[in-house]
Amino acid sequence: MILDRLPESIRRWLYAGGTRADRLRDPDAVIAVLDLRPGMVVGDLGPGYGHFTLRLARAVEPDGVVYALDASQGTLDDLRTAADELGITTLREVPVPRDRLEIPEPVDLLFVSATYHHLPKRTKYFARARAHLRPGARVAILESRREGLLARWHGPHATSPRRVLSEMGEAGYRLVATHDVVRGYWFGVFEVSL
Repeated sequence: MILDRLPESIRRWLYAGGTRADRLRDPDAVIAVLDLRPGMVVGDLGPGYGHFTLRLARAVEPDGVVYALDASQGTLDDLRTAADELGITTLREVPVPRDRLEIPEPVDLLFVSATYHHLPKRTKYFARARAHLRPGARVAILESRREGLLARWHGPHATSPRRVLSEMGEAGYRLVATHDVVRGYWFGVFEVSL
């Protein structure tokens, strides 16, 4: 792609978003900043191929739980197969509708990677999601930046950090941390506002 041949400063001015390869380059760095502990309950919304999901499941072993939350039964079946092959016993697959969050129990962390832009009526979605969070729980959102001159055309699978902050604020959350561990991605951690 022509953008890749330009100097970094010009490239970010034109489009600041990241690619799938950027997001998956160092998954251990993403997991490390989440401060997970054995016994925690985690929801992974839109787990995809499980690149982060399986690492989350390992991080909460031996007695924690990671709920893989997806509308696609095929995705959940593939994750179950991968977890079984790796001997991971902390993963639970949960089919969820696209328009609302449903989790068997409240979670300590809701992890949302490259999924935020797919959610309908996000402010309403996350306002309702608060009922599925334990006291002191966090929501971690890893989303490609939709910023730069070409973002409108080049970044359909992205959301600007400003928009995430605005929508999450309206849903009743406050930003407690950001992490710069994935090129082209904004990684924010939220808690419920008191």
